[in-house]
Amino acid sequence: MTAKDPFALVREALESAGVRYAVSGSWASTAFGEPRYTNDIDIVVEFSQASLDSFLAALPASFYVDFGEARRALLLGRSFNAIYTPMMLKFDFFQARSYPLGLQELDRATPLAGTGLCDLPTPFVTPEDVLLAKLNWFRQGGEVSDSQWRDIRGIVRMQRDHLDREYLDRGAETLRVTDLLDKALNE
Repeated sequence: MTAKDPFALVREALESAGVRYAVSGSWASTAFGEPRYTNDIDIVVEFSQASLDSFLAALPASFYVDFGEARRALLLGRSFNAIYTPMMLKFDFFQARSYPLGLQELDRATPLAGTGLCDLPTPFVTPEDVLLAKLNWFRQGGEVSDSQWRDIRGIVRMQRDHLDREYLDRGAETLRVTDLLDKALNE
């Protein structure tokens, strides 16, 4: 990827600000499961106020970010986004401390290369962590999202023999999605 690539620009800004991060969401479920189209990139981050300000200052002007909203999101434990305006590509940033397993996701992140997002090794949440997050999002969304369930099934189908079941069971209990995990593993 060239320096003009939007993900490379975000990555450079995160790394220059000293922010721990990992790609999650549909990009991670595609890396470990079955591919699907998505028009945003979810990133789990560990911002402090100082690192958030450094990150925002390091983003090129080709990104639209509401700085006030980003700062409020950090204080309130919410996500915020940055939009790469030439392509209208959205990056969603999720504060790790706001999610019960978020810091573990960062601690367990694994570098992947050649994902279609970036040729360089890039931290991605593990298959277990994206599976747990997808199960949680599925539950929070009323258990009606076909795309979330398809992602869940794809990860299980592709990673079944490699999943850390003990970690999954503990995480599912924490998130109260044990029934959904059992259903996904037994389909």
